[in-house]
Amino acid sequence: MGPPSRKRLREDLIDTQSIAASFSRSHAPSAETRHRGIDDDQEPIFMEMRARQGGSLAGSPQSSQNADTSFAHQSFAHPTFTDIGVKLREFNNTIGNLQQLGVSHVAELPELVLVGDQSAGKSSLMSGLARVDLPRSAGVGTRCPLHIRLINSNNAHWSCTVALQLDYDFEPKGKIKKSDVTATNQFPPWVKKSHRDIKIFKTIFDPSEIEQVLRWAQVAILNPSNDHELYIPGDGAVAKGKDLAEATRSAAAQFSPNIISLEIKGPELPGLSFYDLPGVFLSPDQEEDEYIVKVVRNLTRHYIKREHAIIMWALPMNADPENSISLGIIREAKAAKRTIGIMTKADKLATENEAQWLAMFRQEKQSVGHGFFATSRPPDGSLESAGKWEELFFTHEVGSWPHEFDDFKARCGVDLLSEYISVQLGDAFAQSLPSIKGKVYARLKEIERQLADLPEIPSNVEHEVKKSLYQFLWRMKTAMKDSEFSSEWNSLNKQFRDIIFKIKPTCSVKEPAAQTIDLSDADTEVSAVTPSRRPRPSDSTMRPTPGKRPRQDNEAPVTPVKQEDFSTSVFRASSVISTGVADMSSPFVGFRNLGRLTMDIRDIRTQVIKKQRPGMPRDLVPDEVRETMCLDAVRKWQGPLETYMDKTAELLERVTNQALEESLGVLRRRLIFKECQIHLKQFIDQIVTDQRARLSEMYNSETYQMYMMNEDAFTRYKKQELEQLRRARAIYRLKAVALIEWGYDIKRLEDMSEDERSKEHRILTQQLPKIGIDPYETEIEVAAFVRGYYNTAATRFVEGITMNVNSNLFRIMGSSELDEFMDQQLGLFSKAAPKVYITLMEEDTKTANLREQLKGELDKLSQAMNSINSLESSPASGSSSDTMFSAPVIDLDDDLDEDV
Repeated sequence: MGPPSRKRLREDLIDTQSIAASFSRSHAPSAETRHRGIDDDQEPIFMEMRARQGGSLAGSPQSSQNADTSFAHQSFAHPTFTDIGVKLREFNNTIGNLQQLGVSHVAELPELVLVGDQSAGKSSLMSGLARVDLPRSAGVGTRCPLHIRLINSNNAHWSCTVALQLDYDFEPKGKIKKSDVTATNQFPPWVKKSHRDIKIFKTIFDPSEIEQVLRWAQVAILNPSNDHELYIPGDGAVAKGKDLAEATRSAAAQFSPNIISLEIKGPELPGLSFYDLPGVFLSPDQEEDEYIVKVVRNLTRHYIKREHAIIMWALPMNADPENSISLGIIREAKAAKRTIGIMTKADKLATENEAQWLAMFRQEKQSVGHGFFATSRPPDGSLESAGKWEELFFTHEVGSWPHEFDDFKARCGVDLLSEYISVQLGDAFAQSLPSIKGKVYARLKEIERQLADLPEIPSNVEHEVKKSLYQFLWRMKTAMKDSEFSSEWNSLNKQFRDIIFKIKPTCSVKEPAAQTIDLSDADTEVSAVTPSRRPRPSDSTMRPTPGKRPRQDNEAPVTPVKQEDFSTSVFRASSVISTGVADMSSPFVGFRNLGRLTMDIRDIRTQVIKKQRPGMPRDLVPDEVRETMCLDAVRKWQGPLETYMDKTAELLERVTNQALEESLGVLRRRLIFKECQIHLKQFIDQIVTDQRARLSEMYNSETYQMYMMNEDAFTRYKKQELEQLRRARAIYRLKAVALIEWGYDIKRLEDMSEDERSKEHRILTQQLPKIGIDPYETEIEVAAFVRGYYNTAATRFVEGITMNVNSNLFRIMGSSELDEFMDQQLGLFSKAAPKVYITLMEEDTKTANLREQLKGELDKLSQAMNSINSLESSPASGSSSDTMFSAPVIDLDDDLDEDV
């Protein structure tokens, strides 16, 4: 690419055709491209077709310079270009507004970012662009970013407002090491906030004060735990009583990604805003600050990677550009096309290095998208003489600027650089304005929707509290009567009933070394111990005269056989008794085997013998034996009872919490909801505890001693159980002597046909007399007594437990006790002070903070939208400049004004 001429510079600066193309609302020709009539007496405005950036240029440097001078003289006197200048300032002022408001989280903004290595002359460059003396010694630019916004003011007075833009929270966790700086933790110990806070630091009206104010602002930003006002020069206690250097050394943080912003207003200022980042470097002064090297690079990379950022890369002409750390970061981010190279310290260029820098001007080395500019500051550093110094220096009247660079006069000097970046920034903003406006508008609507879900405290607080509590208490009472709740609780009651009867004690009716029949009423299982010699298959099923009984051997092997239920009658003493298959989804399923084989006729005989007085008949059973066995059987109810109460409490809590959600769900973020939730749980916990105590007393009553008043029911149950046991015992005895086929299938009587029952009855009637009286008849009777009593007590227990829960626990929930408890706990029992109602309608801290955050963001975005709308409707947008610096317009204003 050939060197850009001064004409090329002017074309870049005032590129009316490209501007019109970028900002026009249609493709119609602008007012300035119309066909002129013969009466037009103004000088013609010449136009040319050419590539924008990167095109080759023809003509000698001198002819180009002369052409540019003529073009500037003719063109900038024209009203169109006056409008362009006004519009340009408006665009750049709007960018500055949006940047200060902090809307980049909604839409990325075009921005100028000044980067460079340490000691690259960025401070001098900044001072030149801002037209104010900024600190140039080490310190102010190395600890945090600066955002400088320049506003051209018609007012003759100069002012500068310094503010702290806080996007990060300081969360130190001990000494920071280099390894703590990672891709996910780029700025330790700083953590990104959810929103930006802006603290106004100080406004000054004397440019000479800016250095001191900036340095103290940096101290404030590095001590985030302290009030920033402590560090305001002339006002703050720390600023008054402490040396600045000492305050800087003792700062809590060594670095901050938070921003110090300067809004400078004054006459003849360019409409610019840009970020100045700390200079990147290789090694710190102290070894313990090694991590800062990585942090500063991360910060530079963070800004450079922004797609809409225009990078201003400062590099001093007294250093080797190939050693630039910043250029490596720019290339890594693939941002070279968005970069403007700015050569600083042109007055310190060594003769032997001229060729290298000329090659860069020609884009032959270290090429960047926007090419290079050169700048210089007078030796005395005076800002007042800086503009004059550059003019004399680059025209060879002072200093030793080589003539070889004359082809690039149009790119030498801060003023020309300022013009160029103003146009580039305005161009970029105008192109992205429709997208920015659309995103800001969408976010405004989203915030409005979120705020609608976070209503403010109502005006009539007492009424709202009472109405809400009434709805809540009414819903609590009706919940206890809902069919869904009744159905669930009834299902739990049935499961509790079933498990209580399921764990009725079973009895083993076997004898030593013989078959075992394990009796169970609810299941269909029987276990058998087979003798070593079974009847031969050729034996008849029923032998009229047993010849020789099978020898019974105590050492016979045990073989399990399918178990069956033996019931002599389909009669049931109570409908509460269940003989169904166990429900595996029941919460009581873990207790289903508690009653298995808890009795054995041999053990019963042993207990009877132990408790009998000497000389008593063997068939006379002491009452102590019967009572002990009965109480042992009912003590197994404790586990199922506790589970029943646990599940009842869970059901109650679930139903009441659902009622709470239904009645007060809209106030979930209010304190009243949380308070009702807490006190409701306290109330339920208390009444459930009381209910547990009542049920425990009932259980203790059942296990204290054997007790029955319903003798009729007991007699029926005992008779039923005795028939079952005798039938099972008879079949066992006949199988043992081979009078019944070994594989005879024992069924429940209700599962047998009439013929099957008649046949079995006939067999038992014919065969039992042949084997004599059962030696264990007394033990069988005791087992039937225990099982009969169990059924009687279980029926009473299940009915009593469920009725007690219903008449106490649920009755309390439906009574006025809950109302009185809630009134007392919420402080409404007597005449409550208005403050109590206000407190109950207040939000939790998280919700209150969220609303305030959303309201703050809404305010900022509303200001941003107003700024954009003002830009679109400004006078410079009309008339002849309609086609220049005018962005496509999204017509959102009517809806926005109505809703925002």
